Amino acid sequence: MLLKISFFSVAVPTLLVSILVILGYIAYKKLLSRMGKDELDKAKYAKLYSIERQPANGHVELFYELEEDKEAEVVLLNMKMETLLSIDKRAAKKGGNKVMFDTTSVENGRYFFELQTDNQKSAKTLIVKN
Repeated sequence: MLLKISFFSVAVPTLLVSILVILGYIAYKKLLSRMGKDELDKAKYAKLYSIERQPANGHVELFYELEEDKEAEVVLLNMKMETLLSIDKRAAKKGGNKVMFDTTSVENGRYFFELQTDNQKSAKTLIVKN
């Protein structure tokens, strides 16, 4: 038995499926772009930098950058993420801000220093070895 298959009986359904897949892909991309319009405004967030020398000893500079003036606090946390002490709290200016920290005020070990603002918390590791 020979099957009669015409060109159009194969080509037309294949073409229709291909068009539907392409239209579905375009609709998916449009949906993703529409959802992305409500992204976070990165200008409202600060950038906290790691310290240059690890392990730290003596006086170290903690540095963070702000895109706008805001209230900021830098705190020291233990390994359980519990606040040990407030290093600095101030109305910080736009741009780079330095905070000095004396590591001799804490025991040797691993800590975190955390920048806290009204809309974020950002932490970095600090290893103290005096």
